[in-house]
Amino acid sequence: MTCLKPLSLLISACLTVAALNANARTLAEVMQTKTLNVVTTAASPPHGFLDPSTNSLQGIMVDVANAIGKHLGVTVQLTDVPFDGLIPTLTSGRADLMAAPLFITEDRAKVVNFTSPIYGWGEGVVIRSGDTNRYRTLADFKGKKVGTLVDSIQYKMISALPGTDVSTYQDYFSLLADVRVGRIDLGVVDPPSVLYQIKAKSIPGVKLDSGYQAQKKWLVGACTQKSNTALLASVNDVIAKMKQDGELHAILAKWGVADLEIH
Repeated sequence: MTCLKPLSLLISACLTVAALNANARTLAEVMQTKTLNVVTTAASPPHGFLDPSTNSLQGIMVDVANAIGKHLGVTVQLTDVPFDGLIPTLTSGRADLMAAPLFITEDRAKVVNFTSPIYGWGEGVVIRSGDTNRYRTLADFKGKKVGTLVDSIQYKMISALPGTDVSTYQDYFSLLADVRVGRIDLGVVDPPSVLYQIKAKSIPGVKLDSGYQAQKKWLVGACTQKSNTALLASVNDVIAKMKQDGELHAILAKWGVADLEIH
């Protein structure tokens, strides 16, 4: 469990970092060096994770990044950081592109430039397997102990709810553990990530509440620094081609989320 850290503080910190640190490399510099520095996170399978059998980064957004590099004719060099380090790493110039399950929001778009949407989903609720409570809307969270990822869009959504005790986590494995033993009543989560982890890690005693109806839907895109418009345009061209020829659909289908594609 971590301390509470509102997204507004992250945005403010990122604005400061962006103002004080160097720009990322331009498209021309990327093409000249034949390398694309990409920041991602291994904290959110199936979107991004470290495969222990190969000690390599794998996942949806890793595959998307590698496909972008292939289309551009450059080698992708991946850097893994915690979720809350994604934007600072990009804005400090330590990466040219971010490819991670980061939702497109107005606040974040003030700090970075997002590509066209790649895929998206709404929030879900995870509960103990034997829990007889059922949650249909956000109003049902009142008086409950709720967990979510630190600096996530779900945290921003539920922290404003009156009468709700919110705890934040660095990863879903810890959140699911606390749901299972009853330290929190429920978790507000990304369904693709939680379903993957429950299956991949054979986590017992927790499940998604099938009766909950998502109140919002968010879209995921890659992103560049605000000033890097040429690289952004080039990446957008690649994403459009990947959608048109079915390459993006194939990547999402590989990870069992083809229905989340944004056309």
